[in-house]
Amino acid sequence: MIGLSNLLPRVPVAKRKKSMLRSSVAGTLNRFARETDGNMSVVAIMGAMMMMVYGGVGIDMINAEVERARLQGTLDRAVLAAADLEQQLEPEAIVQDYLTKMGLEDTLSNVTITVDSGLNYRTVRAEAQRVFPANFLKMVGVDNLQATGLSAAEERISNIEISMILDISGSMGANDKIANLRTAATEFVETVVDDENSGLTTISIVPYNATVNLGSSLSQHYSLTDEHDMSRCVIFDDYAFWSKGISPNESLQRLAHFDPYSMDEHSVVTPDSWCPTDDYGAIMAHSDDTDALVAHIAGLSAGGNTAIDLGMKWGVALLDPSARPVVDGLISDGLVPAEASGRPAEYLAPDALKIAVVMTDGMNTTQYNLAPEFASGNSDIWIDDRGDNNPTNDRFSHRVRNQSGSSNDVYYWDRNRNGSWNERYRNQPDGGWSARRMTNAEVFGRWGTRAFGQKFFRTPYYDGWVSYSDYYNAYYSYVPIVDGSQADDRLSVICEQARDAAITVFAIGFEAPDEGQAAMRDCASSPAHYFPVEGLEISEAFRAIARTINQLRLTQ
Repeated sequence: MIGLSNLLPRVPVAKRKKSMLRSSVAGTLNRFARETDGNMSVVAIMGAMMMMVYGGVGIDMINAEVERARLQGTLDRAVLAAADLEQQLEPEAIVQDYLTKMGLEDTLSNVTITVDSGLNYRTVRAEAQRVFPANFLKMVGVDNLQATGLSAAEERISNIEISMILDISGSMGANDKIANLRTAATEFVETVVDDENSGLTTISIVPYNATVNLGSSLSQHYSLTDEHDMSRCVIFDDYAFWSKGISPNESLQRLAHFDPYSMDEHSVVTPDSWCPTDDYGAIMAHSDDTDALVAHIAGLSAGGNTAIDLGMKWGVALLDPSARPVVDGLISDGLVPAEASGRPAEYLAPDALKIAVVMTDGMNTTQYNLAPEFASGNSDIWIDDRGDNNPTNDRFSHRVRNQSGSSNDVYYWDRNRNGSWNERYRNQPDGGWSARRMTNAEVFGRWGTRAFGQKFFRTPYYDGWVSYSDYYNAYYSYVPIVDGSQADDRLSVICEQARDAAITVFAIGFEAPDEGQAAMRDCASSPAHYFPVEGLEISEAFRAIARTINQLRLTQ
């Protein structure tokens, strides 16, 4: 039997295989089109692409923040360094140097630096921008990113202490020098004192000639010896100049009270004492009162010898922390602002600035004191005050012989100088035993040394009761205690002490001779701090110092 399959036409094998392949592909495609589990793969691909985009954006943002933090950190460090008052470079140069060394030099064209500075402060503000290319954000049309930094820093000195050490010796009376000094010093005070910030800047005015007058106020806060209370100047041994401070508890040797010039034998009080008996030329300590400072300067005139070393000694002492109890006492007296409490500051205090301005038109000269036998204790002069308060009728006698037993003493009666020998010399003082013995302080508070010699020794010398040496020593009863060369050495020592303690010393030689100019040059902190001037140039010197102080960078 023939099968049905044998009756059908035969299909070639190759065609059969091709048809089967087409059927298989078609089936697979139909099956893929009918099923939905493949749809998640499309979403995954799209999600992955989105994650890549956002991740790239995040990387760009992180990079931008890193650059911003680097820029900000660099600016912070730069302005802190630039605001440092000890920094000698220009603030702008410091900021630019920091940016360059951190590889941020591309910001220099986009940096803004603002500097504000004054006597006691410096403020630096810097803003910079950096532009750099984006990476992934370019896919969304952002080609560049920007990092911005802004920083500001300030250093402020809240404690400025200045000592103005001013020469008021006799030579300052020539050629309007004292008037020029008053003008220059006044302008200086008005420039550097900040009236809006009480206590911020304080000035001590230390006038000097042959001595330095502490005055009635300041002397109350130091411990002066009590030989007399007529004047308030002190003397120092050489070793004192190796110390910057003067302790208020230290016993200070009071200068004897005397007048080396007057020959008025009828005077009641010495007219021209070596140390003033009043507050003329007295120290004014740590004042911030412009009007009071200017008024004090206006009252200065010229007279006396020159002791620059004493002026500098007191000027430095008022910048030394040992004077703090003195300043506190002056605050209690209402003479110094309360804001000055705690001054003088420590030398290394970061907020302190200490300045000494010293000037002279001369050179150190000889300093004097009464001879030891006249400087203290009782004299050999007796007074009969007649029991009233009228000094013009007082009677005086001089004991020219001090024998064993008071009845054997011999007294010269001054009012009987033109009488006979018996009238001039008696065995008791004029006024009898109601007369009293005068202290040396009383004697030299009433008569100048020359008047003293003339009044009580000249006639006894001619009469043979006293020697010429006694007469001479009474007439010149003051003696040199420091010569000019010694004073130069002492000045050099105290100036060195000041410089070593970070006190900035400005020195002005105002028409001074070579010796004075050399002393000022030696005293100054540097050659740039020394000003040799003439005439009205002294005002320019003080203005230059004021400008320098206003921009001062502590370099010690």
